[in-house]
Amino acid sequence: MVGLRNCLHAASHHDIHTITIPLLMVHKMSPEMTINWCLKRAELVMKCVKGFMMESTSWGGGDARTIQFVVPEGLSEELFIELCEMLPRVFRVASTRNLTKK
Repeated sequence: MVGLRNCLHAASHHDIHTITIPLLMVHKMSPEMTINWCLKRAELVMKCVKGFMMESTSWGGGDARTIQFVVPEGLSEELFIELCEMLPRVFRVASTRNLTKK
């Protein structure tokens, strides 16, 4: 996680606005990676990224940033759905409103 923090710090320092992070920190699924293990790993990565993002405001990164999470090859649909449901629990999701008159 220290390496991830350093990557996000460097991105903030060099004014990079979009970064892609492997959610489980692996490229391919393996048999020993259980659903429970994957969910715990994904939650750890998301919470660390959230903390690093909050910390980055003190690094001078006040501009909007985009972080994309990618999942490894071979991920089951069931696990993908659980990961999608985890995202708004970890990160606050803003809802949009249309304020124009019709």
